[in-house]
Amino acid sequence: MENLVCFECGCSNNYETREIKRLYEGQGYRFYKNVQVPFCKNCGAPLYDEELETKIMEEANEEIRKQRNIISKEEMLMILEKYKISQKFLSKLLGWGEITLTRYINKNYTPSKENSDRLRGLDNPYNFIDLLNSMSEKTNNEIRKDKAFIKAYKKANEEIENFAKTNGKIYSVINWFLAQTTEETSITHLALQKILYFVQCWSISFNHKWIFENECQAWIHGAVYPEVYNTFKQFKYHSLPKVETQEFFDSNEIELLEFVKKYYFDVYNAKMLETICHAETPYIKARTYVEKDEPSTEKISKEEIMKYYTSIMHTYHIAVDDKEHVKDYLFQIK
Repeated sequence: MENLVCFECGCSNNYETREIKRLYEGQGYRFYKNVQVPFCKNCGAPLYDEELETKIMEEANEEIRKQRNIISKEEMLMILEKYKISQKFLSKLLGWGEITLTRYINKNYTPSKENSDRLRGLDNPYNFIDLLNSMSEKTNNEIRKDKAFIKAYKKANEEIENFAKTNGKIYSVINWFLAQTTEETSITHLALQKILYFVQCWSISFNHKWIFENECQAWIHGAVYPEVYNTFKQFKYHSLPKVETQEFFDSNEIELLEFVKKYYFDVYNAKMLETICHAETPYIKARTYVEKDEPSTEKISKEEIMKYYTSIMHTYHIAVDDKEHVKDYLFQIK
């Protein structure tokens, strides 16, 4: 602190530092903070030091962010590093002013809860690639020529591949289906959950193994994999993003995925897939003691799935080398 002038008495550089308690209060936060500030020795008036007050405000903003559960500077920097993008580029993607993110990171401004949640959600690579796809649509794909966009898009798909490696094969299956989507054949979260269920059911039937290890629960709207729900719940009833990832399956698995795509994904919407699931015995048995509109986390028994699908293969003459008759089954059950 140098050249501090008292605006009350005009005394220059004649001050002492005292500790005072300040109250910070607003929507979603309230706390006291002890701060060291200068006071004029001559008249006792508080002195203003811009550098000191900036530092105090930065520290206070940190506490405000914590109490309001606002994204931290470190979290924002991690997102930028994760996708190899600049502050300016991300601000543009989010539809903000060019220096908005810079202000947040430099702690001059605290993000609103809405903006904080949007930023924090980008740690999920599916959210980030959805943001990139939305920007591409808004610019009639012109932005896809931009070097920063190309780099970010590639990195986002790499992160989605890494997500599958970390979180299990179920996400490789998800990525395979998301890669098949188009504007005409998109997929919602509700539909995805049912598609995963049917992939699993036919995997044990055709290939005599579960394609992934995850357990399925009998929720109100059909079969649900809870971990997948947590990944995609923010999309609600909107279409999930198209991805361009490299997933590796053996020939039997590819044949299985193409079968489910042909007879389920390409034919039925989310509600019809839900109807099919609701009509099947494994789901019905899992909800034996649950009211129709009552939430439940009861698992759908894998043993019941094997029994039920073995019976329908026999009844409808469905075989690994003769899958066409699944149409007869689906026509009857829906």
